[in-house]
Amino acid sequence: MALPRRSGIALWRQVQIHLERQISDGSLQPGDQLPTEARLSAQFGVNRHTVRRALAGMEDRGLIRVEQGRGTFVQEPVLAYRVSLRTRFTENIMREKRVPTRTLLETSTVPASVSVAAALDLEPGAPLLRVIMNGESDGRRISHSDHLFPADRFPTLVEAVREVGSITRALRQVGVEDYRRKWTRVSARIPSGREAEALQQPRTRPILVTESLNVDLDGSPIEHGVTLFNSDWVEVVFEP
Repeated sequence: MALPRRSGIALWRQVQIHLERQISDGSLQPGDQLPTEARLSAQFGVNRHTVRRALAGMEDRGLIRVEQGRGTFVQEPVLAYRVSLRTRFTENIMREKRVPTRTLLETSTVPASVSVAAALDLEPGAPLLRVIMNGESDGRRISHSDHLFPADRFPTLVEAVREVGSITRALRQVGVEDYRRKWTRVSARIPSGREAEALQQPRTRPILVTESLNVDLDGSPIEHGVTLFNSDWVEVVFEP
């Protein structure tokens, strides 16, 4: 389709309007891949720089996302990850009518740093069980989490996590029937190369970082966690 050259509207803006109209009328659905820059250039009869500027405007508005090496896609709705007194990964994802998956990556025993020891009411250097996991929603990587537990209290926790693939269910197996979120801190920053790779996102896009402390029903600290979220897919919502 040829674009009018004397309409008073810049060509890149005309391309952007046309593509945004396709998204709003449903011709392009969330998750659909847009044609390549070369195909769009041919479709609209403009050069690739014009197309690139139109796509940049749409990306700035959060309508599309560009995945390095894969292409440009219509942005899906952001997942609302709720943080409250009772915060559970699987329940949060299912609440959004999506399919949760957690993958165990690594387990180890590490000494407690000064700050983590203070949070868990332990001596610095006390042994901690470390569990590292990836989280996915509908097959899309959304989180990378690092969980620390007092090793003396939960000597068999790692085996339980390996067996059931769920921290909540593993804690239940070692005697913690339920637990509560005591506090959560949220920040945003640019990821390292390893973090961006873990979240399957570009290094240039910020990530959300939550640091949290969970306690048992008696108020004793049981878990210190740091979770990295892909900010393209997740917003953190605090609930009373």
